[in-house]
Amino acid sequence: MEHHPITAAIRRTMRLSIIEGGFSQIFLLWTTGSVLIGYMHHYDASPSHLALVSSVPMLAQVLSPLAAWGSSLWGKRRLLIALLAFIGRGLWFLAAIAPQLGIPNEAMPLFLILVLALSSLFQSSLGTLWTAWMGDMIPEDSRGRYIGLRSGIVGIVGMFASLASGWFLDRVAAPLNFQLVLGVAVVSALIAAIMIMFHYDPPPQGENLNFKELLSIPLQSQNFRRFLLFAALLHFGVFLGAPFVVPYYLDNLRMTFSQIAFWQVIASFVSLFTTSLWGRVADKAGNKGVLTIGVFLMGLLLPLSWIMAGLLQNISVIWVSAVIDAIVWGAAGPALFNLALASSPKENRVIYIAMYSLTIGIAGFISGTLAGPLLTWLNHYEWGRWSGYHSIFSLSSLVRLSSLIPLYYVAEVKAWRTRDLLRYMRPWRNLGFPWRQ
Repeated sequence: MEHHPITAAIRRTMRLSIIEGGFSQIFLLWTTGSVLIGYMHHYDASPSHLALVSSVPMLAQVLSPLAAWGSSLWGKRRLLIALLAFIGRGLWFLAAIAPQLGIPNEAMPLFLILVLALSSLFQSSLGTLWTAWMGDMIPEDSRGRYIGLRSGIVGIVGMFASLASGWFLDRVAAPLNFQLVLGVAVVSALIAAIMIMFHYDPPPQGENLNFKELLSIPLQSQNFRRFLLFAALLHFGVFLGAPFVVPYYLDNLRMTFSQIAFWQVIASFVSLFTTSLWGRVADKAGNKGVLTIGVFLMGLLLPLSWIMAGLLQNISVIWVSAVIDAIVWGAAGPALFNLALASSPKENRVIYIAMYSLTIGIAGFISGTLAGPLLTWLNHYEWGRWSGYHSIFSLSSLVRLSSLIPLYYVAEVKAWRTRDLLRYMRPWRNLGFPWRQ
């Protein structure tokens, strides 16, 4: 791993990025998940509409290579990222005032999807550039620890934001409740965009490339191709089930918005500890083993907990699933981010991240587009309490677990084998806290 000092400018930006991430988290949380699904639900959105809520942002990521190309030509990443944030996030003001625009109720789900699509075109490009930016700035030997810390603190902000939105949505009549929450989300996002302008922007490494080279160079690396195959399969599995988790909570389990917010609070609180712990483990043992453990548990335990809650009609299982969610995504989220960076060279890193975004975008869009009609078809095959939701969660589980096959063949320099990592983390070693070394 590379070892170089963290300068004062980098350290200040790392602190500022945590604050900016908190404001961005409010926006992301309130323009996705239970808020947006609830808004769509109010206007009788179909399963296909709900699936598009998850798949449309993924399709927008096909423009990531264009963003990378434009960034390499312009060279001013900070200004470009701030501009993309202002435009992409500001578009959600249209969703906040949608009922005042005279749009028929039956057309409202499609209008919200259109806003989501336009916003995502800018947001996905922003994400690609931000990932490469952080990769150039944060030293590799402390990246896992920092990303884990940032994710944990941002999770606390999300915890309070979830509580606030859940309480508010249950007490104010629709659609005004959704409009006000979205309005505050836009304001929060614009504050975050302003803060980006004060970040340190190190010069990107690499040469300006033409668009053809931008698409072809990442695919010349066999190891990166293996990583792309793993990422595509994982995201295909995730987006088979993810669009229907909140509708499942609302329809099958009859949960309120406050209860869904409580689920998010549990997950956010636990993730405060898990992301930091997993980050320390990743810095010591590499990202691949951490990601393997996270994906295995994500594929097995998460869908199983959703299914069991429905079969037993007991939402206490959902509280357990919140803890599982924090553990598995605390491992998989930062490790996936860091393995994407570790699998790409420092030179022209942004084009590798753009190809990664393009790949998972296509996989997520195809999966989400198929998920709606698939759920409609599966709803015709119900046995007792077993519903179409349970069937699609089972399929999601199988695809997630199958992604472990290509992950096995991804190489990471100095990464521990998964079996060695598990042996190191065995619960009776050092009182169960080996990552504190």
